[in-house]
Amino acid sequence: MLFDKATDLTITAADPTAALTLMSADIERIDMGWRTAHDLWANLVEIGIAIYLLERQLGIACLIPVATALVSIVGSIIAVSFVMARQAMWLEAIGKRIAVTSQMLGAMKGVKMCGLTSVLEARISSMRDDELHISGKFRRLLIWNMGLAYLAPILAPIFTFTAYSLLARNQGDGGTLDTNRVFTSLSLFALLQEPLTSFVTSLSSFVGSIGCFSRIQAFLESDVRSDQRLVHDTSNSGSSSSQSTLFKKSNEKSAQETDVDKAGEAQGGSPTRENDVTIKIQDGAFGYASDKDPNLTDISIEVPSSQFTMVVGPVGSGKSTLLKAILGEVALMAGNVHIMGSEIAYCDQTPWHMNGTVRASIIAFSPVDERWYEQVLQACALTQDFRQLPKGDQTTIGSKGIVLSGGQSQRISLARAVYARKYTIILDDVFSGLDAHTENVVFHNLLGSKGLLRRSSTTVVVASSRSNRLSYADYIICLDGTGKGCEQGTFQELSASEGYVSQLLVTSADWTRPSATDPQDEDSAVKHELAQLEEEKDEAGRRTGDIAIYTYYIRAIGWLPTFIFIFAICAFIFCQSFPTIWLNWWAAANAEEPHQRLGYYLGIYAMLGGLALIFLVVSCWQMIVTMVPLSGKNFHSNLLKTVLNAPMSFFAATDAGVTINRFSQDLQLIDMDLPIAALNTFATFVLCIAQLALVAVGSYYTAIAFPFLFAALWLVQHVYLRTSRQLRFMDLEAKSPLYALFTESVTGLATLRAFGWRGALEDRLYNLLDRSQRPFYLLYAVQRWLTLVLDMFVAGIAVLLVFLITQLRGVLPPGLIGVALVNVILFSQNLKLLLMFWTNLETHIGAISRIKSFTTHTKSEHEVQETEVPPPTWPSQGGVEFENVSAGYNGKSSMVSCLFRMIDIHEGRITVDNIDITTIPREDVRTRLVGVPQDAFLIDGSSVRLNADPAEKLSDAAVEDALQLVELWDIVASKGGLDTPIDDLHLSHGQMQLFCIARAMLRPSPIIVLDEATSSVDAHADDLIRRVMKERFSNHTILSIVHKLESALDDFDLVAVLDAGVLVEFGPPRELLQQGVDKSPFAALYESLSSKVQSVRDRVVARTEDDTISPLS
Repeated sequence: MLFDKATDLTITAADPTAALTLMSADIERIDMGWRTAHDLWANLVEIGIAIYLLERQLGIACLIPVATALVSIVGSIIAVSFVMARQAMWLEAIGKRIAVTSQMLGAMKGVKMCGLTSVLEARISSMRDDELHISGKFRRLLIWNMGLAYLAPILAPIFTFTAYSLLARNQGDGGTLDTNRVFTSLSLFALLQEPLTSFVTSLSSFVGSIGCFSRIQAFLESDVRSDQRLVHDTSNSGSSSSQSTLFKKSNEKSAQETDVDKAGEAQGGSPTRENDVTIKIQDGAFGYASDKDPNLTDISIEVPSSQFTMVVGPVGSGKSTLLKAILGEVALMAGNVHIMGSEIAYCDQTPWHMNGTVRASIIAFSPVDERWYEQVLQACALTQDFRQLPKGDQTTIGSKGIVLSGGQSQRISLARAVYARKYTIILDDVFSGLDAHTENVVFHNLLGSKGLLRRSSTTVVVASSRSNRLSYADYIICLDGTGKGCEQGTFQELSASEGYVSQLLVTSADWTRPSATDPQDEDSAVKHELAQLEEEKDEAGRRTGDIAIYTYYIRAIGWLPTFIFIFAICAFIFCQSFPTIWLNWWAAANAEEPHQRLGYYLGIYAMLGGLALIFLVVSCWQMIVTMVPLSGKNFHSNLLKTVLNAPMSFFAATDAGVTINRFSQDLQLIDMDLPIAALNTFATFVLCIAQLALVAVGSYYTAIAFPFLFAALWLVQHVYLRTSRQLRFMDLEAKSPLYALFTESVTGLATLRAFGWRGALEDRLYNLLDRSQRPFYLLYAVQRWLTLVLDMFVAGIAVLLVFLITQLRGVLPPGLIGVALVNVILFSQNLKLLLMFWTNLETHIGAISRIKSFTTHTKSEHEVQETEVPPPTWPSQGGVEFENVSAGYNGKSSMVSCLFRMIDIHEGRITVDNIDITTIPREDVRTRLVGVPQDAFLIDGSSVRLNADPAEKLSDAAVEDALQLVELWDIVASKGGLDTPIDDLHLSHGQMQLFCIARAMLRPSPIIVLDEATSSVDAHADDLIRRVMKERFSNHTILSIVHKLESALDDFDLVAVLDAGVLVEFGPPRELLQQGVDKSPFAALYESLSSKVQSVRDRVVARTEDDTISPLS
């Protein structure tokens, strides 16, 4: 139900973290609450029977336990009314922290390159502190409930015996509190204690689960996507060998076609039949929020069937919005959308991947066809890449494809779309991350005159901010940036007009961009480590119960708080157990002198009960309110520091879902389940020891059986704990793929719905759900076995005790016999609780074990020689020098990664202002240099101000000035200014890159590094960035990875040409050009560019298409 709803939300409302919280935390609490639902009425029956038997012993005084129980129940009900609200606040705080942590883990390269690790560490740590503070209110309510749960078991006997004694003395009816009456009543109180305590705790869990139902209900009632497109069945096509079309040129209509036309007219008008059209929009208006103005209005377009259509326009003009409108992902606010076939192959601007092998990512849910698979790999230039991956196409790509380079990720996503063989393919700027040669190869292999998609008569729609492929398009749709209307037509028609396309041709030289890099040279900066790390197995999480794990836990808390807790628990157990002996003495005194010294015995008895409650509250407060925040903060801090200090190879080889589980599920266990289990286990253990001691006092011969009992219990716990522990871990491990699939599905909603894979994904989810329940069921079976075995042990002790009592009649005092019998009953109950609590503790302590293993075995990227502290003004000159540098990777981005210490160099050195950067702490290097990554990174949920100025040191005027320079201030001002959450701006990819440029302007550093920072922007935005660089960074050192060579002459003083990871040329661009194409690789590349530009300009006059791929040197 949750999955169905989550995959039916709009792409703006879909929040994987919120949905996952409901699926994990809330479902777990519902399970806990309803697991004991039948105990509620059954406990009431047991309570009634016990009170009836008490009435036969104590008369009207039996109403005292009833009144005490009512006080406990009413108090619990009152507390529960506050529990739901405070629990919701706590879960909301957890969700916010997990969301930021998850985003950080998915973009660690950008985080490190931008020097934001310390900023994110401070922000996430602050969110953790707020979360623990908010949870404090919930924890104090838990202590209130625990006190109420023990109120009746502790105070009911005191009040009842006091009332009975006073009534008996005043009435003078001969009734006295003798040994028989005392211990019979205590036995009944013991029988009353378990159902009463169980009822109060079960009621709290049950009512708490109702709050979870309320949150799930609110989620299920949230607005869903409304797909108002008029989808026409592809079966109405007359030919199966060609692309199905909505509207035929022929005037002849089949009966089925007539029906489709009538349906279209009934729902808003039928398009004309002048052209073969697969997609048609009539007077469309589209927006992400129905209560706000539409993002696009007056849109009327036709996408011809079996042809290549391009959608172009400036950054932020709505190209991606238009594509999502075609997919039905953006609300249709006016007009009509007609589309042929509901299943469309779609590539988002940010490639979406599920964690798995490369092959699985490409094939996904499509039928397996090996021949077609090889053709697709060849067409997408992936064959050579797979040869370099550790396991070829069986290499695990990690969460969000982190193992892959940007170009590989886009090509694999493209290969998935091509492999699916859908009638229509929509591609959102999929060539932005490819170098010139790779793009040229892939483009011609797919969309050339003999390309794979051309031969299959596929309708292809490509959105791009670039103009280099416009002349190849059969049809062009141009958005002007105003959000109103568009121009469309063929390349000849639009280039001859005075619209955006003609201006683009004049102002832009962004045609075909050659490069020195082969497709196989695109770096994936983690391949080598991945080959080794993929083979590692982490079994540390299963090795729990070690004394070192408990010591590690205590160190995180502190020895003094732990000692106070232990003392309070021991004092509580003493004050709870000793009254049995005191009652024996009181009964013995009553036998000699009835009702004498009543105040003395009652006073001591009441004092012990009051002290028991006080020490109970102290121990609970110490554990839940004092120790939990200490351990929770320390463990979160250790986890966060470990992750932020981990090398990039770690993020490639480790599934982000596994790491997220450390921050979510494991920390939740430490914050809630582990302390409760530790409290219950230790208290019950001390109580069992005390009860055995009282049994031995009452019948010292019984102690002879204790060694055998301990040996038997050790054997049972050895078998049971080993089994249940592994089943618990299997339960957790079986849920991880389920949670990962759920998160990935919500993240890739647009892709999954476009392909029509939602049903297949749902089948996979149900399969994983079934698997996740198997360990859960087996664990319950083992627990039932444990209950049977323990009951048999206690029955054996009881038989032995009764046998000794009958055989030693007259030897043992009656009072001590009563003490022994009462404690045998209590021991039977507590022994089962002890092993179950211990099992929970051993399972939950696994969270500590996993965190300890994670923080201990995760390699840190920092090295011992990184101790030199650079001067405060470093770098002041902006000098960067690579001296014979050799690293394990061969791409352009690898140079940037080496400079920012994300990749360790094997030979040579890199100096900045004559200081070897390998001797400087990496964080200093990353914060002193300014980096702009290829994939823009913004902190979701944070304000515009914080994203622009993470250090929070600049004035609002400075931030506003920077945003104005990149032409984003108007958008920010219209949404509310600098305090607006960055998510509310709905920035396009190009605008996000412009925002990152603005952030770079606000950081004082003489060295600026751009890693293909203009890959997703149009010609205007590219010119804007170049102008900003010249104006604001004229005295800075700028290192830029570029695919566009046309700006090299004017913008750069030096050019470095790489080929297969080797520096083949370096020098001033104009001097290199003068050497000629025979001597200079750069000159050859530039000459190739010039010839291609001229070739494209010739197409304006005479449209021809040359599918030949020119060889590049």
